[in-house]
Amino acid sequence: GVLDGERNYMHLKGDTGPLVYPAGFVWIYQALFHLTDGGSNIRLAQYVFMAIYIATLVVVLAIFKATRMPPALLALLVVSKRVHSIYVLRLFNDTVAMLFAYAAVYAMVSSKGVSRLSAALFSLGVAVKMNVQLMLPGAAFIWWRQGGAVAVLTQVLIIAATQAILAAPFLASHPKEYLLRAFDFGRQFDFTWTVNWRFVGRDVFLSQQWSASLLAAHLALLAILGLALWPRLSQNSAWSIIKRGIKPARNARTCGPSADEIVAVVFTSNFVGIVCARSLHYQFYSWYFHMLPYLLYIAQLHPAASVAVWLAVEYAWNVYPSTAFSSLTLLAAHVLLL
Repeated sequence: GVLDGERNYMHLKGDTGPLVYPAGFVWIYQALFHLTDGGSNIRLAQYVFMAIYIATLVVVLAIFKATRMPPALLALLVVSKRVHSIYVLRLFNDTVAMLFAYAAVYAMVSSKGVSRLSAALFSLGVAVKMNVQLMLPGAAFIWWRQGGAVAVLTQVLIIAATQAILAAPFLASHPKEYLLRAFDFGRQFDFTWTVNWRFVGRDVFLSQQWSASLLAAHLALLAILGLALWPRLSQNSAWSIIKRGIKPARNARTCGPSADEIVAVVFTSNFVGIVCARSLHYQFYSWYFHMLPYLLYIAQLHPAASVAVWLAVEYAWNVYPSTAFSSLTLLAAHVLLL
Protein backbone atom coordinates (compact mmCIF):
# COMPACT_ATOMS: atom_id res chain seq x y z
CA GLY A 1 0.00 0.00 0.00
CA VAL A 2 0.91 3.65 0.41
CA LEU A 3 3.16 2.83 3.39
CA ASP A 4 5.24 0.64 1.06
CA GLY A 5 5.60 3.39 -1.54
CA GLU A 6 2.78 2.46 -3.92
CA ARG A 7 1.39 5.53 -5.72
CA ASN A 8 -0.87 3.92 -8.31
CA TYR A 9 -4.43 4.26 -7.00
CA MET A 10 -5.55 1.27 -9.04
CA HIS A 11 -3.29 -0.94 -6.92
CA LEU A 12 -4.38 0.41 -3.54
CA LYS A 13 -6.99 -1.44 -1.52
CA GLY A 14 -7.99 -2.33 2.03
CA ASP A 15 -10.02 -4.94 3.85
CA THR A 16 -13.29 -3.53 2.50
CA GLY A 17 -12.24 -3.10 -1.11
CA PRO A 18 -10.29 -0.69 -3.35
CA LEU A 19 -9.28 2.77 -2.19
CA VAL A 20 -11.95 5.14 -3.51
CA TYR A 21 -11.29 8.26 -1.41
CA PRO A 22 -9.07 11.22 -2.36
CA ALA A 23 -5.58 11.82 -0.99
CA GLY A 24 -6.63 13.71 2.15
CA PHE A 25 -8.16 10.51 3.45
CA VAL A 26 -4.90 8.66 2.87
CA TRP A 27 -2.74 11.11 4.81
CA ILE A 28 -5.15 11.45 7.74
CA TYR A 29 -5.63 7.72 8.20
CA GLN A 30 -1.92 7.10 7.70
CA ALA A 31 -1.26 9.49 10.59
CA LEU A 32 -3.94 7.73 12.62
CA PHE A 33 -2.31 4.38 11.79
CA HIS A 34 1.02 5.55 13.19
CA LEU A 35 -0.58 7.22 16.21
CA THR A 36 -2.38 4.01 17.20
CA ASP A 37 0.62 1.67 16.91
CA GLY A 38 -0.29 0.28 13.53
CA GLY A 39 -4.01 0.35 14.21
CA SER A 40 -3.78 -1.85 17.29
CA ASN A 41 -4.69 0.80 19.89
CA ILE A 42 -8.40 1.07 19.13
CA ARG A 43 -9.20 2.92 22.34
CA LEU A 44 -6.81 5.73 21.41
CA ALA A 45 -8.44 5.93 17.98
CA GLN A 46 -11.81 6.25 19.68
CA TYR A 47 -10.49 9.10 21.82
CA VAL A 48 -9.33 10.83 18.63
CA PHE A 49 -12.78 10.49 17.10
CA MET A 50 -14.40 11.59 20.33
CA ALA A 51 -12.33 14.77 19.99
CA ILE A 52 -13.54 15.11 16.39
CA TYR A 53 -17.13 14.67 17.61
CA ILE A 54 -16.73 17.37 20.27
CA ALA A 55 -14.90 19.71 17.89
CA THR A 56 -17.71 19.33 15.37
CA LEU A 57 -20.28 20.23 18.03
CA VAL A 58 -18.25 23.29 19.04
CA VAL A 59 -18.02 24.54 15.45
CA VAL A 60 -21.71 23.86 14.77
CA LEU A 61 -22.71 25.70 17.95
CA ALA A 62 -20.56 28.65 16.87
CA ILE A 63 -22.37 28.69 13.52
CA PHE A 64 -25.81 28.56 15.12
CA LYS A 65 -24.89 31.26 17.64
CA ALA A 66 -24.56 33.68 14.73
CA THR A 67 -28.05 32.84 13.45
CA ARG A 68 -31.56 33.46 14.76
CA MET A 69 -32.34 29.78 15.32
CA PRO A 70 -34.13 29.18 18.66
CA PRO A 71 -31.70 27.72 21.23
CA ALA A 72 -34.22 25.01 22.20
CA LEU A 73 -33.46 23.19 18.93
CA LEU A 74 -29.84 22.69 20.00
CA ALA A 75 -30.93 19.80 22.23
CA LEU A 76 -31.37 17.70 19.09
CA LEU A 77 -27.60 17.73 18.54
CA VAL A 78 -26.81 15.33 21.38
CA VAL A 79 -29.58 12.73 21.43
CA SER A 80 -28.88 10.52 18.42
CA LYS A 81 -27.85 6.93 19.09
CA ARG A 82 -26.78 6.40 15.48
CA VAL A 83 -24.55 9.46 15.38
CA HIS A 84 -22.81 8.47 18.62
CA SER A 85 -22.03 5.14 16.94
CA ILE A 86 -20.82 6.73 13.70
CA TYR A 87 -18.34 8.96 15.51
CA VAL A 88 -17.02 6.96 18.44
CA LEU A 89 -17.55 3.31 17.51
CA ARG A 90 -17.19 3.17 13.72
CA LEU A 91 -14.50 5.84 13.18
CA PHE A 92 -15.76 6.76 9.70
CA ASN A 93 -13.94 9.30 7.51
CA ASP A 94 -17.29 11.03 6.90
CA THR A 95 -16.95 12.62 10.34
CA VAL A 96 -13.55 14.10 9.53
CA ALA A 97 -14.82 15.46 6.21
CA MET A 98 -17.79 17.11 7.91
CA LEU A 99 -15.60 18.77 10.53
CA PHE A 100 -13.72 20.51 7.71
CA ALA A 101 -17.03 21.36 6.02
CA TYR A 102 -18.54 22.96 9.12
CA ALA A 103 -15.31 24.85 9.75
CA ALA A 104 -15.62 26.19 6.18
CA VAL A 105 -19.20 27.33 6.84
CA TYR A 106 -18.06 29.05 10.04
CA ALA A 107 -15.31 30.82 8.08
CA MET A 108 -17.97 32.05 5.65
CA VAL A 109 -20.21 33.24 8.47
CA SER A 110 -17.31 35.02 10.17
CA SER A 111 -16.25 36.80 6.97
CA LYS A 112 -19.80 37.54 5.77
CA GLY A 113 -19.43 35.46 2.64
CA VAL A 114 -16.15 35.29 0.73
CA SER A 115 -13.31 33.71 2.68
CA ARG A 116 -10.24 32.14 1.13
CA LEU A 117 -9.96 30.01 4.24
CA SER A 118 -13.44 28.62 3.59
CA ALA A 119 -12.40 27.48 0.10
CA ALA A 120 -9.34 25.70 1.50
CA LEU A 121 -11.41 24.06 4.24
CA PHE A 122 -14.08 22.90 1.81
CA SER A 123 -11.32 21.43 -0.34
CA LEU A 124 -9.83 19.62 2.66
CA GLY A 125 -13.26 18.14 3.32
CA VAL A 126 -13.61 16.99 -0.30
CA ALA A 127 -10.12 15.48 -0.06
CA VAL A 128 -11.36 13.24 2.75
CA LYS A 129 -14.73 12.37 1.18
CA MET A 130 -16.48 13.73 -1.89
CA ASN A 131 -19.86 14.30 -0.23
CA VAL A 132 -18.68 17.77 0.84
CA GLN A 133 -19.11 18.76 -2.82
CA LEU A 134 -22.86 18.84 -2.18
CA MET A 135 -22.34 22.08 -0.24
CA LEU A 136 -20.35 23.79 -2.98
CA PRO A 137 -23.26 25.01 -5.18
CA GLY A 138 -24.62 26.92 -2.19
CA ALA A 139 -21.18 28.21 -1.26
CA ALA A 140 -20.62 29.34 -4.86
CA PHE A 141 -23.94 31.23 -4.76
CA ILE A 142 -22.81 33.11 -1.66
CA TRP A 143 -19.37 33.80 -3.13
CA TRP A 144 -20.98 35.12 -6.33
CA ARG A 145 -23.42 37.30 -4.42
CA GLN A 146 -20.66 38.75 -2.27
CA GLY A 147 -17.79 39.11 -4.74
CA GLY A 148 -19.04 38.17 -8.18
CA ALA A 149 -17.37 36.05 -10.83
CA VAL A 150 -13.87 37.02 -9.69
CA ALA A 151 -14.56 35.75 -6.18
CA VAL A 152 -15.96 32.46 -7.45
CA LEU A 153 -13.00 31.93 -9.77
CA THR A 154 -10.56 32.71 -6.97
CA GLN A 155 -12.28 30.24 -4.63
CA VAL A 156 -12.32 27.53 -7.31
CA LEU A 157 -8.59 28.01 -7.90
CA ILE A 158 -7.93 27.69 -4.16
CA ILE A 159 -9.98 24.49 -4.04
CA ALA A 160 -8.14 23.05 -7.04
CA ALA A 161 -4.72 24.07 -5.70
CA THR A 162 -5.45 22.45 -2.33
CA GLN A 163 -6.45 19.23 -4.07
CA ALA A 164 -3.33 19.28 -6.23
CA ILE A 165 -1.02 19.80 -3.23
CA LEU A 166 -2.56 16.95 -1.25
CA ALA A 167 -2.52 14.58 -4.23
CA ALA A 168 0.89 15.59 -5.57
CA PRO A 169 2.63 12.22 -4.97
CA PHE A 170 -0.13 10.39 -6.83
CA LEU A 171 -0.59 12.96 -9.58
CA ALA A 172 3.15 13.03 -10.25
CA SER A 173 3.33 9.30 -10.95
CA HIS A 174 -0.13 8.06 -11.97
CA PRO A 175 -2.45 11.05 -12.52
CA LYS A 176 -5.08 9.28 -14.63
CA GLU A 177 -5.41 6.40 -12.18
CA TYR A 178 -5.73 8.80 -9.26
CA LEU A 179 -8.44 10.94 -10.84
CA LEU A 180 -10.45 7.94 -12.08
CA ARG A 181 -10.42 6.13 -8.74
CA ALA A 182 -10.47 9.01 -6.22
CA PHE A 183 -13.24 10.91 -8.06
CA ASP A 184 -15.29 8.10 -9.50
CA PHE A 185 -18.75 9.61 -9.98
CA GLY A 186 -20.06 6.51 -11.70
CA ARG A 187 -19.33 4.07 -8.89
CA GLN A 188 -22.11 1.54 -8.29
CA PHE A 189 -23.54 1.38 -4.77
CA ASP A 190 -24.46 -1.86 -3.01
CA PHE A 191 -28.21 -2.30 -2.50
CA THR A 192 -27.45 -4.21 0.70
CA TRP A 193 -26.55 -1.03 2.58
CA THR A 194 -29.03 1.48 1.22
CA VAL A 195 -31.05 3.33 3.84
CA ASN A 196 -33.06 5.61 1.56
CA TRP A 197 -34.17 3.55 -1.45
CA ARG A 198 -34.95 0.08 -0.09
CA PHE A 199 -38.58 0.40 -1.20
CA VAL A 200 -37.75 0.76 -4.93
CA GLY A 201 -36.27 -2.74 -5.16
CA ARG A 202 -32.86 -3.96 -6.31
CA ASP A 203 -33.50 -3.83 -10.07
CA VAL A 204 -34.66 -0.21 -10.06
CA PHE A 205 -31.92 0.78 -7.61
CA LEU A 206 -29.18 -0.59 -9.88
CA SER A 207 -30.63 0.79 -13.13
CA GLN A 208 -29.03 3.61 -15.09
CA GLN A 209 -32.46 5.18 -15.60
CA TRP A 210 -32.94 5.53 -11.84
CA SER A 211 -29.51 7.08 -11.44
CA ALA A 212 -30.21 9.55 -14.27
CA SER A 213 -33.59 10.45 -12.76
CA LEU A 214 -32.04 11.24 -9.39
CA LEU A 215 -29.38 13.39 -11.04
CA ALA A 216 -32.06 15.27 -13.00
CA ALA A 217 -34.07 15.81 -9.81
CA HIS A 218 -30.99 17.09 -8.01
CA LEU A 219 -30.19 19.58 -10.76
CA ALA A 220 -33.82 20.71 -10.93
CA LEU A 221 -33.93 21.35 -7.17
CA LEU A 222 -30.66 23.30 -7.30
CA ALA A 223 -32.09 25.39 -10.15
CA ILE A 224 -35.22 26.15 -8.13
CA LEU A 225 -33.13 27.10 -5.12
CA GLY A 226 -30.65 29.21 -7.06
CA LEU A 227 -33.12 31.02 -9.30
CA ALA A 228 -36.12 31.38 -6.99
CA LEU A 229 -35.60 30.66 -3.30
CA TRP A 230 -32.04 31.69 -2.41
CA PRO A 231 -32.38 35.20 -3.94
CA ARG A 232 -35.46 35.84 -1.78
CA LEU A 233 -33.36 35.53 1.36
CA SER A 234 -31.71 38.85 0.47
CA GLN A 235 -34.86 40.30 -1.14
CA ASN A 236 -33.21 40.20 -4.55
CA SER A 237 -34.06 38.65 -7.87
CA ALA A 238 -31.85 36.05 -9.48
CA TRP A 239 -31.23 38.38 -12.42
CA SER A 240 -30.07 41.24 -10.20
CA ILE A 241 -27.65 38.91 -8.40
CA ILE A 242 -26.31 37.63 -11.73
CA LYS A 243 -25.81 41.17 -13.05
CA ARG A 244 -24.06 42.38 -9.90
CA GLY A 245 -21.87 39.30 -9.98
CA ILE A 246 -20.66 40.14 -13.46
CA LYS A 247 -20.05 43.76 -12.48
CA PRO A 248 -19.89 43.99 -8.65
CA ALA A 249 -20.86 47.23 -6.97
CA ARG A 250 -18.10 49.07 -5.13
CA ASN A 251 -19.98 48.81 -1.82
CA ALA A 252 -20.61 45.06 -2.17
CA ARG A 253 -18.79 44.28 1.08
CA THR A 254 -21.09 46.54 3.09
CA CYS A 255 -24.23 44.68 2.03
CA GLY A 256 -22.98 41.12 2.24
CA PRO A 257 -25.06 38.09 3.17
CA SER A 258 -26.19 37.59 6.75
CA ALA A 259 -25.24 34.55 8.80
CA ASP A 260 -28.76 33.16 8.33
CA GLU A 261 -28.56 33.55 4.57
CA ILE A 262 -25.18 31.83 4.39
CA VAL A 263 -26.24 28.93 6.60
CA ALA A 264 -29.62 28.50 4.88
CA VAL A 265 -28.08 28.49 1.39
CA VAL A 266 -25.20 26.12 2.13
CA PHE A 267 -27.28 23.75 4.26
CA THR A 268 -30.13 23.50 1.74
CA SER A 269 -27.62 22.96 -1.06
CA ASN A 270 -26.29 20.00 0.88
CA PHE A 271 -29.75 18.74 1.81
CA VAL A 272 -31.18 18.52 -1.71
CA GLY A 273 -28.12 16.50 -2.70
CA ILE A 274 -28.83 14.09 0.15
CA VAL A 275 -32.51 13.79 -0.78
CA CYS A 276 -31.50 12.86 -4.34
CA ALA A 277 -28.48 10.72 -3.44
CA ARG A 278 -28.24 7.41 -5.30
CA SER A 279 -27.79 5.71 -1.96
CA LEU A 280 -27.36 6.66 1.67
CA HIS A 281 -25.39 4.30 3.88
CA TYR A 282 -25.61 4.45 7.66
CA GLN A 283 -22.52 6.60 8.15
CA PHE A 284 -23.92 9.16 5.70
CA TYR A 285 -26.26 10.38 8.44
CA SER A 286 -23.32 12.49 9.59
CA TRP A 287 -23.55 14.42 6.31
CA TYR A 288 -26.53 16.38 7.59
CA PHE A 289 -27.39 15.36 11.15
CA HIS A 290 -25.97 18.55 12.66
CA MET A 291 -27.89 20.59 10.08
CA LEU A 292 -31.28 19.17 11.03
CA PRO A 293 -32.10 21.70 13.78
CA TYR A 294 -31.57 24.59 11.37
CA LEU A 295 -33.42 22.84 8.53
CA LEU A 296 -36.37 22.32 10.89
CA TYR A 297 -36.18 25.99 11.88
CA ILE A 298 -36.34 27.35 8.33
CA ALA A 299 -38.98 24.80 7.28
CA GLN A 300 -41.38 26.68 9.59
CA LEU A 301 -43.37 23.56 10.42
CA HIS A 302 -45.76 23.32 13.35
CA PRO A 303 -43.75 22.35 16.48
CA ALA A 304 -45.51 18.98 16.61
CA ALA A 305 -44.70 18.37 12.96
CA SER A 306 -41.06 19.31 13.56
CA VAL A 307 -40.81 16.77 16.37
CA ALA A 308 -42.47 14.14 14.19
CA VAL A 309 -40.05 14.80 11.30
CA TRP A 310 -37.00 14.56 13.56
CA LEU A 311 -38.26 11.34 15.15
CA ALA A 312 -39.00 9.87 11.72
CA VAL A 313 -35.49 10.67 10.50
CA GLU A 314 -33.90 9.25 13.63
CA TYR A 315 -36.08 6.13 13.43
CA ALA A 316 -35.16 5.47 9.80
CA TRP A 317 -31.45 5.76 10.47
CA ASN A 318 -31.65 3.35 13.41
CA VAL A 319 -33.46 0.53 11.60
CA TYR A 320 -30.94 -2.14 10.62
CA PRO A 321 -31.14 -3.52 8.07
CA SER A 322 -33.33 -0.91 6.43
CA THR A 323 -36.81 -1.89 5.29
CA ALA A 324 -39.20 -0.59 2.66
CA PHE A 325 -41.14 1.13 5.45
CA SER A 326 -38.09 2.76 7.06
CA SER A 327 -36.82 4.09 3.73
CA LEU A 328 -40.27 5.41 2.82
CA THR A 329 -40.44 7.06 6.24
CA LEU A 330 -37.10 8.74 5.61
CA LEU A 331 -38.20 9.97 2.20
CA ALA A 332 -41.44 11.37 3.64
CA ALA A 333 -39.53 13.22 6.35
CA HIS A 334 -37.11 14.64 3.77
CA VAL A 335 -39.96 15.79 1.53
CA LEU A 336 -41.64 17.56 4.46
CA LEU A 337 -38.38 19.38 5.19
CA LEU A 338 -38.14 20.43 1.54
